[in-house]
Amino acid sequence: MPGGFVGVDVFFVISGFLITTIISREIAEGRFSILNFYERRIRRIFPALFVVIAACLAGASYLFAPEDLANAAQSAVAAVLFSANILFFLEAGYFDTASYAKPLLHTWSLGIEEQFYIVLPLLLIAIARMKARAALWIGGLTAASLGLSIATTQMVPTAAYYLLPWRAWELGIGAMLAYLSIGMLSRPVWREIAAAAGLLMILGSALVITRATPFPGAAAIFPTVGAALLIASGRHGPSLTGRLLSMALPVWIGRLSYSLYLWHWPVIVAFVYSAMRMPTGLEAAGLFAVALVLSWISYRLVEQPFRHPADAAGRRRIFIIAGLAASVLVVSGVGLYAARGLPGRLPPDLRELAAFSHDQPDWMGACYRGKTVEETWAEPCLFGAEGARTRVAVWGDSHAPTIIPAIEAGARAEGLTVALFARDGCPPIKGLQVFWIGQPHDCSAFLEETYDRMLNESDIALVIIAVRAPIYGQGWLPYGLAEIDRAPLLIGDSSAPLPPDADRVAYFLEGLDRTVADLRSAGKEVALVYPLPEAGFDVPMALVRAGVRRSGAAPIVERQQYDARAARLAEGYDAITARHGAMRIRLETAFCRDGEDCTLVYEGIPVFRDSNHLTATMSAALSDRFELALDTISGGGRRAE
Repeated sequence: MPGGFVGVDVFFVISGFLITTIISREIAEGRFSILNFYERRIRRIFPALFVVIAACLAGASYLFAPEDLANAAQSAVAAVLFSANILFFLEAGYFDTASYAKPLLHTWSLGIEEQFYIVLPLLLIAIARMKARAALWIGGLTAASLGLSIATTQMVPTAAYYLLPWRAWELGIGAMLAYLSIGMLSRPVWREIAAAAGLLMILGSALVITRATPFPGAAAIFPTVGAALLIASGRHGPSLTGRLLSMALPVWIGRLSYSLYLWHWPVIVAFVYSAMRMPTGLEAAGLFAVALVLSWISYRLVEQPFRHPADAAGRRRIFIIAGLAASVLVVSGVGLYAARGLPGRLPPDLRELAAFSHDQPDWMGACYRGKTVEETWAEPCLFGAEGARTRVAVWGDSHAPTIIPAIEAGARAEGLTVALFARDGCPPIKGLQVFWIGQPHDCSAFLEETYDRMLNESDIALVIIAVRAPIYGQGWLPYGLAEIDRAPLLIGDSSAPLPPDADRVAYFLEGLDRTVADLRSAGKEVALVYPLPEAGFDVPMALVRAGVRRSGAAPIVERQQYDARAARLAEGYDAITARHGAMRIRLETAFCRDGEDCTLVYEGIPVFRDSNHLTATMSAALSDRFELALDTISGGGRRAE
């Protein structure tokens, strides 16, 4: 189900109801103890969680590349300390590509739970001492959290997904049910309607909501209210829906649900990380079966014995063991993280390949991503010959900086200065806006500040345009894992994205044609760097994983995949360069032979440091592709074709 992740929201409602019911009853009876409450929570949560964390660290130590192992170790420490949600909030979004290298990603929701367990008892004790109406206090806090979630989910989507203030209202809805009784549900007909409506709201949400939906926000109201209706109807008597959910199979799965929650994601990650692709339907069924078996074993051998010790002495031993286990896991995680994922366990050739993930100059981020509000995009980073009057301008998005190593040495030899004007996710097309759905992104300042300077600065003799054109015409990659499940990337003018049925490739090419025409009218030489293949996976890490698995297959981009993304764009580039007398830079021909698949390892060098950005070493190896363009403006008189 595309919105299957709403199950977490349903669970938050159930948990809020159950925990609040227990605490409020014990407070009313005068027997509530925070110590006893946390004792029960530790028995319920720690043992199975610690077993899964230990298994993940052991498996990652064998299977993962060093950087991924270090990240997994960091998340293990956060999971033990019930702060995984904060860690993952600081890292990236839930549906980013790296999620398939995070076997403990799902423990973010356990962090929310534990933080709720800290706040709720203290709140209910304070309310009881004030002799205030708990429903009003909880209702007010729930409404405030819901308002925050609705108002800001699109502005701060990662915070809204991971952090307690944005999620508290889901737990609050369940907590309110502990104090409210809906009298009309005592009538069978209304009870049947409420239960059926609740189940339909949950299932409908799982089918209609997708990963592109701003979430939680208003969209999460439907599954949470659905869960509340099911709980409320069940409290007042039986219903057909209640009997359906009380059948043997759902009850059995319910008993395994905590262990199933813990095991399902590590099982998926192990498969995807090894295979470097998503499972087929049959494979997914197999993975679910594996998770069920592991969950049953965990339930019988870990959950039950620790949850129901035979005597008080056994309970004391559990706390001692739990404390020692937590300490061991934290120390192990910190050690693996401090050791950077133990790169020494890999042979030297794999360590060298792994290092290509960071094969970029130190200045890279600061020159195209790290501009501050006080800086201007019109002030470029400079390379090549110092103080030379004639300049080569490299203009584009995050692909523009990657070609600097290919140009710099030649420019220095020719006495040319290279000026880099680059902004990630912004092609140099006036009036074009790129919309990263769910993320703030604005190209207008970059375009306004660089466009006029490119046209009017007399020292700029050659403009080389380098962009990742396919994402503007077609969006993120439809194959591989590199960009799977990302929120849409769209283009249009400053007012709104193009409609879904618009020809974005034609729109992009028309804009690029205008840019080249303007530059040529201003007397500039222009060169277009043609679209490169896109891997669909992190190339250095794929090579390392293949080495760990002892699989010698070299990674490739299939020719049909490359052509589907780039062939029409290349034809458009041909037309633009022919029409305006611009030059063509064909880097891709070095590793994409005519009619053949594109190799991603060129003379032993990984082509990309990720899925689509050239490594600095690969870029430098392509310096001959720019010689004719540089010679055109340095006095050689030859013209690049």
